[in-house]
Amino acid sequence: MRKISLSIAVAGLLAAGSATAGVSPATGSFKVTANVQGSCLVTSTTDIAFGTYDPADANFATPLDKNGSVDVRCVKGMSPTVTLDQGQNGTGSCAAPARAMKEGTTSELLNYAIYSDSGHASAWGCDTTNDVAFTAASSTTATTLTTYGRIPAGQNVGLGSFSDVVTVEVAF
Repeated sequence: MRKISLSIAVAGLLAAGSATAGVSPATGSFKVTANVQGSCLVTSTTDIAFGTYDPADANFATPLDKNGSVDVRCVKGMSPTVTLDQGQNGTGSCAAPARAMKEGTTSELLNYAIYSDSGHASAWGCDTTNDVAFTAASSTTATTLTTYGRIPAGQNVGLGSFSDVVTVEVAF
């Protein structure tokens, strides 16, 4: 009987040892996933500060040109469009914006335009005929778009401080 018990005990130990034995280290795997969502952000703007406009002398026959900028950061590879509304005093349409700055006390208007090119040939408006499109080269660096402002020469306006606010919209 003793011989049978010892055989059963040794067989049990061998069976238990073989259950824990195996290849070390043991390995497994899992997936890591993410979806990158398209987005854009206007990170900053620089005002178009025309300074002094002199319709009786310096700007009688010569327009006054100044630039500003709009910085837009989008996910790399996106192709957004950027539009500028007509401002608070605009009277035209999105296709042909007619922008004007208003004097604070007299409400007199001083006309101006914003272009997307340095030659002042392409008015920057708020529809597909005159928006500005670009392709984002980096998700971490904003794209700078220059706003080319112009006050036409020889406007019949009085003294004062004129201003307007233009809203930027990015569609993506």
